[in-house]
Amino acid sequence: MTKQTYQTLNVHCDDAGVLRIVIDVPGRPLNVINADVMNELDAAITDLEARKDVKLVVFKSGKESGFFAGADVSIIESISNKSQAEQLLVAGQRLFARIEKLAVPTLAVIHGPCLGGGLELALACDYRIARDNSSTKLGLPEIKLGLIPGWGGTQRLTRLIGLKHSLQMILKGLHVSAQAASSIGLVDKAIAPDRWRDELLEVINHLLHGDELHSVFAIGRGVKNRLQANEFVRQQIVAIAERSIAKQAVHFPALSSAIKAISESFENDDRGYETERAEFKKLLFTPACRNLLRLFFAKERSRQLKTWVTDHSQLLHQDPIRRLGVIGGGVMGAGIAHCAATRGYPSTIKEANKMTADAARNRVDQLVNEYAEHKGMDREQSERLKSAVMVSESMADLSDASCVIEAIVERMDVKKSVLRDLESSIGKSAVIATNTSALSVSEMASVLRYPKRFAGLHFFNPVSRMELVEVIRGDQTSDATIAKLVGFVKSLGKTPIVTKDSPGFLVNRILFPYLGEAVLMVQQGFDVKTIDDEMRTFGMPMGPLRLLDKVGLDVALHVAGTLQQMMPAAGTISTILGDFVGRGDLGCKSGSGFYRYGGKRPKPRSGRKLVSYFVQPPASIDFIEDGLTDIQRRLVYPMLLEATRCLAEGVVESEWAIDLGMVLGTGFAPQLGGPMQVIHEIGHAHFNANLARLALQLGERFETYEPVRAVNGQDTSLMKQGELL
Repeated sequence: MTKQTYQTLNVHCDDAGVLRIVIDVPGRPLNVINADVMNELDAAITDLEARKDVKLVVFKSGKESGFFAGADVSIIESISNKSQAEQLLVAGQRLFARIEKLAVPTLAVIHGPCLGGGLELALACDYRIARDNSSTKLGLPEIKLGLIPGWGGTQRLTRLIGLKHSLQMILKGLHVSAQAASSIGLVDKAIAPDRWRDELLEVINHLLHGDELHSVFAIGRGVKNRLQANEFVRQQIVAIAERSIAKQAVHFPALSSAIKAISESFENDDRGYETERAEFKKLLFTPACRNLLRLFFAKERSRQLKTWVTDHSQLLHQDPIRRLGVIGGGVMGAGIAHCAATRGYPSTIKEANKMTADAARNRVDQLVNEYAEHKGMDREQSERLKSAVMVSESMADLSDASCVIEAIVERMDVKKSVLRDLESSIGKSAVIATNTSALSVSEMASVLRYPKRFAGLHFFNPVSRMELVEVIRGDQTSDATIAKLVGFVKSLGKTPIVTKDSPGFLVNRILFPYLGEAVLMVQQGFDVKTIDDEMRTFGMPMGPLRLLDKVGLDVALHVAGTLQQMMPAAGTISTILGDFVGRGDLGCKSGSGFYRYGGKRPKPRSGRKLVSYFVQPPASIDFIEDGLTDIQRRLVYPMLLEATRCLAEGVVESEWAIDLGMVLGTGFAPQLGGPMQVIHEIGHAHFNANLARLALQLGERFETYEPVRAVNGQDTSLMKQGELL
């Protein structure tokens, strides 16, 4: 038989009859399923179907980075009509069905990521084994793109692991570890790295002797999910799932589509696969999906060095950050050190004295304990992680750090003093960063001898959960420093956005007018719960007043002071927040703010008990239809307006960076695509016209000195400041 030559596959059959199909997509750090992979897998399966010498087929990756990252999202994004989508979906479903129906056993050998279409390929195999280490993760994350699995994932996953687990995985886009996958039956065996080669050979040997394998793996297969196969039980589980996603499904239609496809997975015909294709096609052209796809590509762009540094090719090979120092072991400092340690960075926290050092140690240990419990780590692994973070009272212990992050109190004078002392204690090649949420990076750099190696690195709280990190370029920050910090942020598994040094940088500057407007509305007698409920209906994960409580009203007061010169209403907002802070109402951490805490659910407080005096609410006015309620418009427009100002001032250079930053940093409704995308949806002319009305109704904070223009420079507005359409 003529040997087929492939570009993405290496196909080899040994003397024992084991045919190995090794996938290695050229030019990609991780395998993705693209047209070449699909065509070559199709050819390999056609060849395999005609062979008589094969006793076992093994699918594996030729890349140490992992099995599959999933389908090539750029192909999905480029589909322009439902006919193209149908062709792609049918091709994938038919290919995996052929793999499923092969006359010989099939085995997927999984290490590293096995996601999306990669997991759908593995599900088409008879057996799956996975290497049990931290990089291995299995999942169907399509819901995060506003889609559902389209190559049989909604059908095969449910039949394999049952309705309950498949609903959880698909509706949440969950990634599960090898051990977790083994416990729910997603993989047949999770193998420790030090036993990987030996046990893999054992599995292959078992599969070559089918009767023996049956006793090893198939006990209980199909039995554990028998109860869920009962139609009445299935209906109950589906009904519970539908109720749980009812509110979210308004914004994310993929949730309902997923349940619809999954609920048909127990049928004995192809109806479930047809439903999967139909729902995928319907979702692909929804605004939510298109916006989530834009955000996906924005995130990919933000993680590329060439996006932020002009001469990036010269900086790719400079020594990366290897050891981290952190000054200050408070909530943020301890969180940064812990996060770095989980990614393999030895870290040293410098504290002022024994008491604060002990407190920092306790914070780190608590973070590690929570992390270890979440990851299922044993005591030895947990202790090893704790030992990766040293806490010291001596600045000299930072001397070997290649990056030191200052994370102390938000006071310019204190930060300058600490940075001045730090510079003389570390090597000249070490990068220095300040974790500040609003203070000027350039002003801090004025006390340094080598300001080129200094920048801002704004982590968001809690560090372990928040994906965004703002990298702030000071007036004298070098490209080499930016390159090192962008690389460091990426290595932490986070997403960097490089901003200009401007009060509030990007996220806080855009977010604060929104939060401040909510405070002013409380002063005018608006109900706390009504304000928050309106914004949750808009699509925010929580309302502005609840968010203020979570951030801390003392922190919000500090940010308000920083932005006071830029925002007309910041002084009034500071006064109101100052009253809260003065009486000890700091939000969640004090047990009271706009809400009272302590019970099962926060309870909104009466506005009459929150502010010392009320002002007259504004008169009503007619607005041009923009899809928003009056309360939503009043709260959302300040964000949109400030976003346009940030773009005009070059805080960042692109709209996508604003949208991505606000989605990752604040939870801005991702299905809407971000503030700039919302403006496009409203229309620049209507947005400007409504701004003018808000300015007449509420004052100068809604004024814009120039009409907002389209990105291509064409003036799409039909008004000047103060004029109405």
